[in-house]
Amino acid sequence: MPRFRHAHATHPDWRVAVDLACAQLQAQAVQPAFSSGGTLGIVYVTEALAGRLGQIHEALAARLPGMRWVGAAAHGVCATGTEYVDVPALAVMVCAIPDEDFRVFSGRAPLPGDEAALASIESALVHADPATPDLADLLVDLSLRTRSGRLFGGVIGGDAGEEPVPAPQVAGEPMAGGVSGVAFGPRVALRSRVTQGCAPLAGEHVVSACESHYIRSLDGRPALDVMLDDLDVPADARASRDGDEILRALPAERLAHGLMIGLAPADAPRGFGFGDYLVRNVVGIDPANRLLAVSARPQPGDRAVFCTRDRDAARSDLIRICTELRDELETESLNVLGAHYVSCVGRGGHLFGAPGAELQIIAHNLGEIPLVGFFANGEIAGERLYGYTGVLTLFVEAREG
Repeated sequence: MPRFRHAHATHPDWRVAVDLACAQLQAQAVQPAFSSGGTLGIVYVTEALAGRLGQIHEALAARLPGMRWVGAAAHGVCATGTEYVDVPALAVMVCAIPDEDFRVFSGRAPLPGDEAALASIESALVHADPATPDLADLLVDLSLRTRSGRLFGGVIGGDAGEEPVPAPQVAGEPMAGGVSGVAFGPRVALRSRVTQGCAPLAGEHVVSACESHYIRSLDGRPALDVMLDDLDVPADARASRDGDEILRALPAERLAHGLMIGLAPADAPRGFGFGDYLVRNVVGIDPANRLLAVSARPQPGDRAVFCTRDRDAARSDLIRICTELRDELETESLNVLGAHYVSCVGRGGHLFGAPGAELQIIAHNLGEIPLVGFFANGEIAGERLYGYTGVLTLFVEAREG
């Protein structure tokens, strides 16, 4: 029996969706009699089934006894080569991992922080409610409760345009609010990458002066002037103090998916692509004071680069991380057991041009491996909360012989 099996289904009746998923899991088993063949279960449901997550968990627990379940309701769910958004759907993965190698956690059963526990916790899959206070600080604390600091996961719940409301979760039992998930011991080997799918407009800059959400200067020059230079805005509009005139002069095609800025601390190690940047929106300009408003709190000395998202950049960067992972698997003689993928709600079919295209790229480059995941309002990798990214994590083991 495969150690990791996955299933996905869509149906207006949640009971039928569960039946369809369980039939797929059974078809992947080598025994004729149905058995779970696993100890850990991961389940994600779309918004349309959010109110049924507790019942879905109960049904799965009855059909696959002896398993611990984690999961959540999200804007959309994904599985190998496919995605579901705006329809009632679920995605399920069954993982055969020894009980002593994982620990389900939540606000009711938090991860311990003592040295003995730290030695047994290497990494963690995290589901974060969108209304969780001080989430960035909480992620740092969670990462310190693991040996590697490796977290992966995302912010659950509905579309980012909605008011944050508690989203249903499962962490051994149905719950809502806060942070939950599953921590893995050192014997559960993982390989992970972040893809941001952004294309730089020009070169890198240094934040010279900033305050709260405002960048006043870059490279010692007014921040707005630097941005307009990078966008090749005509000189007459570039010098204007009329905000409407400046906005009309911006290149609409290049900014079809918005204008963003990638920020990274001056001493942060440089990664490939945009892996070391936190990408955030440029949300406003002040023509009189020549400054920019961004959805972040930059610090003096930060590295900054203006960027846009587009289909070609997103495809290329996703292929890049798959290629890196494939090369790493070959170099280290590793097999993939299963995969977990979290993608931004602004990616998927919106960015890649067709439903499932993003997941099909992964399947094409890494094979038809068991994969489940969800579309998030913020993606978690390491101790950081990203935006507009995909976080791909592989469960691996050494090849025999």
